[in-house]
Amino acid sequence: MSVISAIDYVFVALLIAAALSSVFLGLRRRVALIGAGKAQTSAAAPVGGWRGQLNLKAFVSRGLLTSRVKKRPVAGLAHGLMFGGALVAIFGHAAFVLSFIGVPVYEGRFGFLVMELGREFAGILMFVGVAFFLARRVIGLQRLDAGGRRSGFVAMEVLFLVTIAAGFLAEALRLAMPEVASRGEFLGTVLAVPLRNMDLAAPGLGAHLGWWFHAVLGVGFIGLIARTPLSHMLLAPANAALAHPRPGINLAPIDFDAEPEDDAELTFGAARLADLSRKNLLDFSACLWCGRCQEVCPAAQTGKALSPKKVMTTCATWLDNGRVDDAGLIDEIGLEAVFDCTTCAACVEECPASNSPAGAILEFRRHFVMDRSEMPDTLAMANRNLESRGHPFVGTAASADDWRKGLEVPFFEAGKTEYLLWVGCSVVYEPRAQEVARAMVRILDSAGVSYGILEEARCTGDPAKMAGNEMQFVEMAQANIEDFRERKIQKVITMCAHCFNSFDRYYPELGADWQTIPHSVLIDTLIAEGRLRVVRDEAEKITFHDPCYLARHNDIVTEPRRALAAVGQLIEMPRNRKDSFCCGAGGGNYWGGKGGTARINDVRMQEAVDTGAAKVATSCSFCLLMLTSSASKHGDERRVFDIAELVADALPRPRT
Repeated sequence: MSVISAIDYVFVALLIAAALSSVFLGLRRRVALIGAGKAQTSAAAPVGGWRGQLNLKAFVSRGLLTSRVKKRPVAGLAHGLMFGGALVAIFGHAAFVLSFIGVPVYEGRFGFLVMELGREFAGILMFVGVAFFLARRVIGLQRLDAGGRRSGFVAMEVLFLVTIAAGFLAEALRLAMPEVASRGEFLGTVLAVPLRNMDLAAPGLGAHLGWWFHAVLGVGFIGLIARTPLSHMLLAPANAALAHPRPGINLAPIDFDAEPEDDAELTFGAARLADLSRKNLLDFSACLWCGRCQEVCPAAQTGKALSPKKVMTTCATWLDNGRVDDAGLIDEIGLEAVFDCTTCAACVEECPASNSPAGAILEFRRHFVMDRSEMPDTLAMANRNLESRGHPFVGTAASADDWRKGLEVPFFEAGKTEYLLWVGCSVVYEPRAQEVARAMVRILDSAGVSYGILEEARCTGDPAKMAGNEMQFVEMAQANIEDFRERKIQKVITMCAHCFNSFDRYYPELGADWQTIPHSVLIDTLIAEGRLRVVRDEAEKITFHDPCYLARHNDIVTEPRRALAAVGQLIEMPRNRKDSFCCGAGGGNYWGGKGGTARINDVRMQEAVDTGAAKVATSCSFCLLMLTSSASKHGDERRVFDIAELVADALPRPRT
């Protein structure tokens, strides 16, 4: 027997319609605020100011299946309990409506497994999941408090718990009626026992009122979703669908020939929210204030001024308050914090809502550099050197030809040479990195690869771009592209992860059309094809440091490990692959990166030492330089090597 009639459901349906209207109006306000941002200017064709191609993979994986939430197993499990329980509960409520048209939904196997037992477990699972998150907020988790705590979560979680409890109370009141029996509602049956003993005067009325109490709470919860932090349930999947398909940081190009609208002053980068893209503003709206970005940020974890969470929460607060045109935002965030970012993209990789804190930070950096001519002194010196001498290494004693003294290195010949070995600037001007190029020459010669170098030293311009000087980067990139076209270069080998990222990610936006191969990937290919023979030493224990610009930015994690496994025994650090910890050099911090309680490279080197491996390998010249600097604190013996050096040392020695 049911105490709920069709007319009850009609009234509830009207209340649900009102709640959904509240959700719609709340979302419309957020969309209006987000619309104050700029239309996307990426290479993808813009549609209505957004990227033209939806990222369906991210939408399903991150938005619906919450894959990044599950990286933390306990929190992932609690989230899964809530989500799975809610799906079953919603399905059960919807199926109940069918009983009004004669469908016996409570009978048979379906009634027992779904309508009774399934919904019972669903309610319990939701209660446990919500209770976990509420307890964590009440107790106080450090990452939830650092950088600001978002109000509204606790109230909504309490409301959710009360709503679930009210559902079990309504169930118990119904089961307390003498004529009602249940096969699968075990918790409600237990709760109904004391109610039966109370000898209620009107058990049917109590069950009816209990049902309405539960319904009103549930409808109220729905109506508040878009006006509280729980709006992330809608915004995070949308944000995932609009996420860039390529991992890491994806800076939109700047059209330096564009005319400002309505005679406005021409500015670069962002000083206010209105200067950022709509996707950036959606990031701020979708932000959970969970602090996961804070926990993986190398700057934040070594006591520097940058807190990616604080950047996001500040921008989110200003957006909620409608301060989209307030140029004081960039000073609120601060120059020191903006330049502390190593562009490692750990925050981008970790965020469960598909946000890019680093992307917004670099837009602020662009404004500091190109509009206000402000940057840290050491980085400013490197930038001036880049503009005047074509490389950022101030005070270097090395010349462009030092690295190849004593070697016969061919120059690239158009139509004859297959690969250009791009030497870059760090390998040329830093003596320790020069050994990487010498090792790579031995490898290419041994494998019989057709390669050549340019006669003059070059830089891709990555230090300029990541330091915020987009104009300098474009000038250098266009000169390289024009030169490559004249030489008909089609394949390029890089020995620096930053060079690879610039060539492969940003050069095509300016017209480049060649294939770029990281040297670790080429080495792995040459070994796999049998063109490069190496001697493996099982006793040689090697740990590998993943360069951020290969692992997180470009999903290159397997090839370097295969190459190292061919020469020795690979031992992993606790933080590895896409969860690797930065060396501290990126974003121009090779020439800065001061302050804080520790040096980022020292923290990473200690992790490497703790593995017990005799050698630390990497596949980026900047990582090599940073870790080598820290290795000196652990003894005079050389511990840090590039993959090319280890493979070159494992080549069979010529017979005498």
